[in-house]
Amino acid sequence: MKGTAEVTHHDGIVIAAYTGEMDIEIVRQAAADIEELLITSQSTKILYNTLNMASPSMKLAMEMKSFDAKIKDKVQRSATVVPGAATAFLASIAFILSKNHKVFHNDLDGALLWLKS
Repeated sequence: MKGTAEVTHHDGIVIAAYTGEMDIEIVRQAAADIEELLITSQSTKILYNTLNMASPSMKLAMEMKSFDAKIKDKVQRSATVVPGAATAFLASIAFILSKNHKVFHNDLDGALLWLKS
């Protein structure tokens, strides 16, 4: 099943929700949407929700690492919510250069609380 990525802004946080199988085009479009919302909303916080995403490839993790480096000066804090260890490992690679990024295992509420604090 081809995946989807929905990027929204809620309560001062840019939220990117990934569902299904990701490919480079979906990830790049979501990145463009995230960057646009960071600018238009003046938000400095991002939540990456990967709970319903199929396990990503290393190539996609490296794409996110590149994107994260591009937006690092616009982001105060970011969090990724993951469904398991494999996605957590790739998220740690993708956001290794982030100033203030945290991975949450199956804890969307915890991630939102941390972002709001």
